[in-house]
Amino acid sequence: MGTIIAIKEKEIENILKRVSRQYLAGNLKKPQDLPFVRDENLEIGITDYSEYMTEPVHYHTEATEYQYMMSGWTQYMDVDTGEVYEFKKGDFYCIKKNTVYAQKSKRGTRILFIKVPSINDKNIVETPEKVSAWYEEGLKTIRKDYSHEKDMPEANSMRPAATVAIINDNRILMLKRMDNGKWTLPGGTMELNESLVDCAIREVKEETGLSISVTDVIGTYTDPEIRIEYSDGEVRREFTVVYYGNAEGDNVKLDNESSAYEWISLDDIREYPMAESQRRRIEDVLVFCKTGQKRMG
Repeated sequence: MGTIIAIKEKEIENILKRVSRQYLAGNLKKPQDLPFVRDENLEIGITDYSEYMTEPVHYHTEATEYQYMMSGWTQYMDVDTGEVYEFKKGDFYCIKKNTVYAQKSKRGTRILFIKVPSINDKNIVETPEKVSAWYEEGLKTIRKDYSHEKDMPEANSMRPAATVAIINDNRILMLKRMDNGKWTLPGGTMELNESLVDCAIREVKEETGLSISVTDVIGTYTDPEIRIEYSDGEVRREFTVVYYGNAEGDNVKLDNESSAYEWISLDDIREYPMAESQRRRIEDVLVFCKTGQKRMG
């Protein structure tokens, strides 16, 4: 008689809130928080990177590793050759035994792994200087903005986002992005446990250190022909609400997503380099400040 053993998604997700790696099957010796399938022939599990992380340099003497990218962006270095391999969502790859490798992964990366056989054969290697320097470089995401262009890539994601026009004494706060070198309003994408207004307040706090209150809506922006392509493989279509906000003070403390900030006069803002989608929002901010007219689109 056959047997079906199930581990439900909710159980897996709850565990991955507390640990970065959860085994689902294998000949495991250590106690596991989640029940797993006992199997001497292979290990199966999920690695989840909630922050940018690196792995110790190591190799396996007996096991072959198979990996499937569920989300995110990771890079491996073959330490013996120095060659770097890059993998993104949807990629599958295999690491043969006795391959000495280093790995670094972007926040939000999730990998399904299979190791054959299930054996404790991991050998840690002292980290060479070239690997330490490679780890310190991190994973720098590059973005490219598209607006109604003929050959732009197809969108593969849509994430609700909020940005805020914070204006003090006819000056608007703008940030210079690290990933494309252009100027933008502060803001970011909404998380599952918050409203869009809460998202706006949180993102401004994280990016600038400022506490704000949101007092009005300037416009909505949902044009499917405006897209952002990221170097990790994501192509995001536009879905943003621009709010009007007031800040407590003007002492900005930047996070690592921006290289600079300025309180820019509304009379000079058009002179700064921006993506076309951002420039459209700024034009709407200027109209709102003069007339109170809002944009819905």
